[in-house]
Amino acid sequence: MTDSAASNVQPPESDPKKDFRVGAASDDAGRRLAQAIEGLGNDADYFLDALTEKLLSMEPLLKPEPDDDSDRAFLIASGSFSADEYDDARRSVARGSLQLRVVESWFSSLAGTLSLKAIAGFLHWSDDEVTTAVADGRLYAVEISGRLRFPEWQLSLSSPGKLLPGLTEVIAAASSEQSWIVLAGIMGTPQEDLYGEGNKTPVAWLRDGGDVRRVTNVVMSPWLT
Repeated sequence: MTDSAASNVQPPESDPKKDFRVGAASDDAGRRLAQAIEGLGNDADYFLDALTEKLLSMEPLLKPEPDDDSDRAFLIASGSFSADEYDDARRSVARGSLQLRVVESWFSSLAGTLSLKAIAGFLHWSDDEVTTAVADGRLYAVEISGRLRFPEWQLSLSSPGKLLPGLTEVIAAASSEQSWIVLAGIMGTPQEDLYGEGNKTPVAWLRDGGDVRRVTNVVMSPWLT
């Protein structure tokens, strides 16, 4: 082939659908994940088991649809995406970006919890005293991967008993159908109805001696469940 002929040869067009295919995780990636979890200083086996259980519970978010091509053509023609932007977005989703965001949020919430042993040591209680307090609605716990975990927002070093003031009322106000992650988000997010020197989080509000009824009203808001 002459140089001039070679220069006219065009590279094959990239097939976006083929680019979306993702291979299996490598052994090295698995080892790095295990090492990263171990580096957190928690019960590495438990955290890895819990993460695995969470991942197994998730449905794939990208499923082939017969009208993918028509959707792509429509969005590009409408100016909503360029061809490259659309393909980049699809590729990102196919690689797990949406699942990753869900797992990041869940894992961050899990890291903000204590084990039964840890909270018993913090409160200077026996394990039986802790589980009795949970049954009585004096402590908030959630079962994750077969073990009780205790969200840290309910603890307060500066308060009597080292528990958040009004905790029993907050626990009673939380719906049994309300996600523990949603409740943790509520307790740690500044609320318009809790105003001091700026909007306060429910945790800060209660630690500062605020009316617990203001917090339970926030917790019971139907749009926060």
